[in-house]
Amino acid sequence: MQLIDELDLYDPLQDKPTLNLYLVKKGQNWVPIQSEELVIGKQMTRILQSSQDHRPLLKRQVQSGERLSYHVKKEGSPWRTFTVVPSEWIVVEVFKYEANLSNIEGELPEFREVQIAYCDRCPLSTEEIECMSYEIISKVSIDSFGGDKEAYKRFLETEESKKYVHT
Repeated sequence: MQLIDELDLYDPLQDKPTLNLYLVKKGQNWVPIQSEELVIGKQMTRILQSSQDHRPLLKRQVQSGERLSYHVKKEGSPWRTFTVVPSEWIVVEVFKYEANLSNIEGELPEFREVQIAYCDRCPLSTEEIECMSYEIISKVSIDSFGGDKEAYKRFLETEESKKYVHT
């Protein structure tokens, strides 16, 4: 019997993202959220955060002990700058559901897998928040275009480039 190298296996979902849902732990009360957006307004929810993860598969795994964080846009910067601030929520339990291709006829599912991460509230002190916060500055370089100098040059000529490239 010949062993098949895992790297040689065809994966029809390789380009599909993983959907991550972060929820208040089962059996706990719902939490209030509030937004100035009319669609959200003021409501109660168990969903703390959701995201689509497009990174390589092995980097997509949500782990117990992870702390949720929020990205706060820094105003007035010539770059797209965000401060990453830790939240009071920490992952305590993770369940993973993978797409079952055996019952699919025709169209592939939107997500490769869904990970549900249940979270507990674990507040931080002001000092801890300051120590764990950091800045992300989004920059675009020729590497962002896979080394394609022409594509990078076209990008630099657009108005959008001023948000990313400081000349």
